[in-house]
Amino acid sequence: MEAAMLQDLVSLRLFVRAAESGKLGEAARQGNLAIAAASRRIALLEAQFGVRLFDRSRSGLTLTPAGSALLVTARTLLEQARAIDDEMADFAGGMRGVVRLHTNPSAIIQFLPADLASFAATRPDVRIDLEENMSAAIVEAVAANRADLGIIIGGTARRGLATMGYRQDTLALLSPRGMYSDRQTIEFAEVQDRDFVGLVGSTALTRTMLAEAAKADRALRLRVQVQSFDGVCRMVESGFGLGVLPEKAARAFARSMALDVVPLSDPWATRQMEICISPSVRPGSLARVLAEHLSGFAEAPGEVFEG
Repeated sequence: MEAAMLQDLVSLRLFVRAAESGKLGEAARQGNLAIAAASRRIALLEAQFGVRLFDRSRSGLTLTPAGSALLVTARTLLEQARAIDDEMADFAGGMRGVVRLHTNPSAIIQFLPADLASFAATRPDVRIDLEENMSAAIVEAVAANRADLGIIIGGTARRGLATMGYRQDTLALLSPRGMYSDRQTIEFAEVQDRDFVGLVGSTALTRTMLAEAAKADRALRLRVQVQSFDGVCRMVESGFGLGVLPEKAARAFARSMALDVVPLSDPWATRQMEICISPSVRPGSLARVLAEHLSGFAEAPGEVFEG
């Protein structure tokens, strides 16, 4: 079935557009086809597979069960075709390959741009497709081979993936300027009964704060939850509560905001980042070369852990 569909990607694209818009005329317009030509292509697809793909009415097109099944496969095949085009374009332009790297926000804000730039300086023939996500979702993507490498916060369940050490960061308390300006460090226990501004969702940082409060039989008072580090800083500056972020990122934001940044002295506030590696990555591959380059910035370079 897949081989037959690959013979005519134009018809598959037309089918997907018609399914998404519910109108053959709109699908034809998007594909720069006459309506008659578009109608014939759909009819040929139906004849090829021996099924009816759409129920047609005056209001438009509705997928049949067979059409719904084909839509899932067609989208996958078209995405694969686009990936092939991109990869071949890289080779035509002098690139040797692509590494798919997923990373957590802490790494991309603090360290990763400079570390990737140093890699690109020595390997300009490699393109890095970078995607930002939360550590748990990154592990899922790497395990499913949707990413070659992932940078996660240590302590995230690895699902059997091999990992290499990467950088460490230290968490710090954010407060409106003047509240803790006389402190060099502070323990989380001193402030855990206050209101906090946190990150939305099950981020490693939010989970850690909740767990540490629970150990002291406290319920963390997350007054506001936002999407980004910048959002945390702005809400703290406005007095909605305290925040906890990686120190290096917090100090970068604090340069233009009325904030105090005080490192947390708790042992858990020092976090190890790890590079998790897809099982499909082989020794000597571009992904492995990048992983080894990034691991060179770790406290113990090159150390490999089995999940």
